[in-house]
Amino acid sequence: MTPTFKDSFTYNNKLILLDWFDLVGKKLPDVEWEQVYIIGDIGGKVPLVVHESGAINLPGGHTEPGETVEQTLRREIVEELNMKVTDWKLLGYQHLTEPDGKEVNQLRVYAKLAKIGDFKNDPGGTVTGHILIDLKNLNDFIHYGKTGGQLIKLAAPLFEKGAK
Repeated sequence: MTPTFKDSFTYNNKLILLDWFDLVGKKLPDVEWEQVYIIGDIGGKVPLVVHESGAINLPGGHTEPGETVEQTLRREIVEELNMKVTDWKLLGYQHLTEPDGKEVNQLRVYAKLAKIGDFKNDPGGTVTGHILIDLKNLNDFIHYGKTGGQLIKLAAPLFEKGAK
């Protein structure tokens, strides 16, 4: 599969190479998924998690051993937002290559969400709450550069349709 685009960014003083692949309308590739992050849609707003450090990001995280992508995204949404996934669609993924040659696949999905109850706490311990924003402002909060712009572009039609 040919990447939609290539990019790079610096994380922890390391240059990370990024290949981005659009997945809208495609099947989930058979690769090992390290992480799954969600562009949630609750009432037309995107919930972002706030960490105890003050960092703001998409909800999501590491895939546990033996866990499917769907199990990961459903678990992470409950843990970090106390919400449930009512529908979800693939957006794309980034294949990262670290300076030491380690390769990581991180999936990004759109998910229609419904509130279960008030947020209590994150079992992982770092999420202290969440904020709701407009999709168009997503990159102002998560600072994903070109990838963030692509996520907004791919998710916008789903927000309009409600993932029907």
